[in-house]
Amino acid sequence: MNTAAATGLLHLIAAEPGLLAAAPEGATGDDLHRRAGDEDHPCLGCGAPATCAVVVETGPSGPRWLDLCSPCWHTVRQANEGTPDSAGQ
Repeated sequence: MNTAAATGLLHLIAAEPGLLAAAPEGATGDDLHRRAGDEDHPCLGCGAPATCAVVVETGPSGPRWLDLCSPCWHTVRQANEGTPDSAGQ
């Protein structure tokens, strides 16, 4: 995934958060570890096995899982740092 694709992914998630699986309210580190390490989920960016799981707060849709492989996670983080909504985070 390149930065432009990652930016598009972030915009898609913002517009259609229901595309992501619902995550539990107040997910803990144990929940994140279980999701990324013990469960089988494809990377939303490239389809490879996901090795990272984060909870995305989507407002009215509630928390959602974002499953990514390590390279896509790195690219999405870089893209997120360049978006206006990420200022101050």
